[in-house]
Amino acid sequence: MASFASGSLHVIGGGLAGSALATSMAEDGFTVTLYDAAEPFESRWTRGMHTAPESYKTAEPEIFYDPMKLVADFFAGYPEVPNKLIRPAHCVMGLKRGRRKPAIVSLDPGISRALISRRVGVVARAYTALILWQQRYASEENRLESTLSPGTFEADEKAYQSGTYHRDALTVLAEVLFSMPAHRCSKALLGRVLVPRLRQIMARHPEPVFSAIDPIILNDIALPTLRERFLAAGGVIKGQTKLGDIDSTSDYATDLLFEDDSQVVLKPDDAVVLAMHPKPLCDAVPDIGISPAPAHRRCMAFEMRKPFAEPRALFVSDDIVRAIYCNRRHLQVSLNNSLQLQDADSADQFAALVWQRCVWLCDQYLNLDLQPRAVNAENASHPNHLFIDAEAPFPEMTPGMAATCQQLRAPWKNVFLCGDLFARDQPPGPAALFSSLQDTRHALQEFFA
Repeated sequence: MASFASGSLHVIGGGLAGSALATSMAEDGFTVTLYDAAEPFESRWTRGMHTAPESYKTAEPEIFYDPMKLVADFFAGYPEVPNKLIRPAHCVMGLKRGRRKPAIVSLDPGISRALISRRVGVVARAYTALILWQQRYASEENRLESTLSPGTFEADEKAYQSGTYHRDALTVLAEVLFSMPAHRCSKALLGRVLVPRLRQIMARHPEPVFSAIDPIILNDIALPTLRERFLAAGGVIKGQTKLGDIDSTSDYATDLLFEDDSQVVLKPDDAVVLAMHPKPLCDAVPDIGISPAPAHRRCMAFEMRKPFAEPRALFVSDDIVRAIYCNRRHLQVSLNNSLQLQDADSADQFAALVWQRCVWLCDQYLNLDLQPRAVNAENASHPNHLFIDAEAPFPEMTPGMAATCQQLRAPWKNVFLCGDLFARDQPPGPAALFSSLQDTRHALQEFFA
C-alpha cells in the first residue's frame, strides 16, 4: 500500500472552494497538499458548462448575491485576475400584472428597494416592506408558492395570464438564482436575500447586493492563477485520488483512505479540510448526515451575430421560459421546470418555439429586438442552438435544510468542512463559498496556533 508523506494540512477537493482555500493557506506559510478525484484547479463551478464555442455547452453569466463583496475582495489580492471578473448585474424582472405595465426591476440596488419603490403611497410601501421583512424570519418549513398554476407544453394560453407580482417574482428568483424548484425554497432563505439589512432599504444610495461573474475569466485566468500561486508557495498537488473513507480511533481523524489503495497517516497536529460535493462527502463521512438531491437545469442557448454589451437577464413567469440571459454572442434560456417535452418533438421544432417566445418576451419587457442580432441557419426560423441539460452546482434544499446546514459539524476535531453549503446566513452560491472559506481559514489558524 502506497503512502504519501504526511503534511500539516490536507485539502480534499480541488474545485473552487478547495483550490482557493489551499492556495490561501499555502501563502500563509502552511504545508498544504491538495487532493482531487480528477485534476485540482479544474473548474466545476460554472454549472459544468464549457466555454469553448465549438462545445455542446456554453457558459452563462452567474448572477449572485454578495452584499459583503466577499468574492471581489478575495480576487482583489490577485492582480493577475482582471477586475471585470466581477461586474454589476444589469438585470431586470418582467411580470405581467393585470392592466398595469410590466414590472422592470434592476437587481443592482437590491430587490427589496425596487419592490418597495414601485408601490404607490406611503401605506402601500410600508406594508410591502413589512411583508418582505417578515419573510426574512419565516420558518424554514414555509415554502414559496406561485399564483400561476403549473402549465404544460400545450397549455400556451396560460402563459400570459396576470398574477400577483410579488409571489410570482419570488418563485422565478428562487428557481433561477438558487437552481432549485421554487417549492423547495424556503421563504426565510429568499427573505435573507431580499432584505439583507434594514438600513440598506432606507439608504439613499445603497450598495449593490447582486453581481455577475464572468465564467470565462474564472476558467481561463483565475483558476490557472490560483494553481501557479499554490505551486509557487510550495503546495503539493495529488490528482486522480478519490477519497474512499476516513478512519479514526479517537476524537481525531487518523487515516485518509483513497480508492487507489493510497493511504495518508495523519499526525496529531495534522488537519483535514473536506471541500467536496455532498454525495462523496456523505460517502466518506456518513456521520455528517447530508442527504443531497442535486438539481438539474435545462437550458437552450442560441448563437447571436451581434454581441450584447453587458450581461442582462429577464426573469419572467411563463409556461416555457423562466429566465433569459443575454451574454456576449449567446442568448441562454432557462426553461420552465413544469415544461413537459414530448418524445415526438424534434430539436428544431422545440428550438423554434423557444426562440419565438424569447423574441416576444424581449420585445415586451426589454424593448429589445432580437431579430437583427440573430444568425439563422439555412431554411431555419431560429438561430443555431444548443440544448443543455446540466447538473446545477448547488444541491436543492429540502425542508429545513438551510437551518440544518448551520449546525453541521465534522465528527473529528481535526476535520473541517468548506464550501457553499457550510456558510452561515448565506444563500447557496459563490458568496457563500468564500464566506465559508473565510470561516475555515480562521478555524484552521486557531487549530494550528
